[in-house]
Amino acid sequence: MTVTQLPKRHKVVPKLYEQDTSKYAGPHGAQQSRVARLLRKSLKHHAYLRWAEAFTEIEITGLAHLEERIGPAIYVANHTSHLDTILTQSALPDHVADDLFYGAAQDRWFIKGRKKKELNPLYQSFVLGTFPILRGGGLGALSYASELVENGHNILLFPEGTRAMGTELGAFKHGATILALRHQVPVIPLYLGGLRALRPKGSRETVPGSVSMDILEPIQFSVGMDVESATGLVQAAMNQAHQTRLGVQTAEVVADEEAA
Repeated sequence: MTVTQLPKRHKVVPKLYEQDTSKYAGPHGAQQSRVARLLRKSLKHHAYLRWAEAFTEIEITGLAHLEERIGPAIYVANHTSHLDTILTQSALPDHVADDLFYGAAQDRWFIKGRKKKELNPLYQSFVLGTFPILRGGGLGALSYASELVENGHNILLFPEGTRAMGTELGAFKHGATILALRHQVPVIPLYLGGLRALRPKGSRETVPGSVSMDILEPIQFSVGMDVESATGLVQAAMNQAHQTRLGVQTAEVVADEEAA
């Protein structure tokens, strides 16, 4: 009996992003209202701060850069964990954190019909203060972010676009610098450290540990600067902070080994 070998079946991996935008919700412009922001502030402990109990210590540097911070700014941060927004809400001063809106992938966090409360688009908008960004949407994906800045609010974007897995920062996308150049507002880089060890990508468990946030010097772009150069300045500042933190961690490991 001859056995005919069947061709191998290729596993079809579904794409996270779909062209059918009717499946997605938002943005909800009403989240900018004073009432909505007061509601969000009253729910801050439930939404954010109770999860910060995992932070056994928070080291913050550069707070002086925000002491006299008035007016909108675009904050950017490296992205390593779902705890990133928890840290920024815990460590940034109230006058920034209470009026800070987070850009989030629309095809992950703004899907209609989700049953879990935290994944509901209304909860995302009015309690967590997020707004959707359509991946692959081009300049149109920045329209609501631009509205937020135009209306005087702070926004935070993760220019790597996804949570990093390796020891190097990913290439930065241009969204933050496009907005900063368009509105002539500063970009303020935040380097977040230690979060991957607490809850790495793919993990559902959080382990306690120390974390850090370095608030870097605000970057104000000159009028007429091209987008690529502006993005390069931001990434260079973040890479320097990244290398500094890696150097500190290496020195601490060596010291512990020598003490042992």
